[in-house]
Amino acid sequence: MAACELRGELKYRDGEKKEFVVKTENNLKNILSGVQKMNADVSAVLTELVLREKGSVENGKGDIQVDDEEEDDSEEEDEKKIRDKTKASSSEPPAKRTKTLRA
Repeated sequence: MAACELRGELKYRDGEKKEFVVKTENNLKNILSGVQKMNADVSAVLTELVLREKGSVENGKGDIQVDDEEEDDSEEEDEKKIRDKTKASSSEPPAKRTKTLRA
């Protein structure tokens, strides 16, 4: 069978590029395993990048502390906004009102 290759490119924020190449055979089973290998390679690079940036934030720029109560309040407000938007954009008509008889 003919050989083929999978190619991918990761572009960093600073413009630097990293190329990923996985050589594989030209059948579905091998192509899928090549995609999985490329996924593992990219994940390893991204994990390293995240850990490096996390370390530079903690060491270089200082820690930012958020008060837990403020964070909870903002989460509740966000959830309320989402619920309100969901209700407003519902495609169903409003529920029917029922009349109550007074004797």
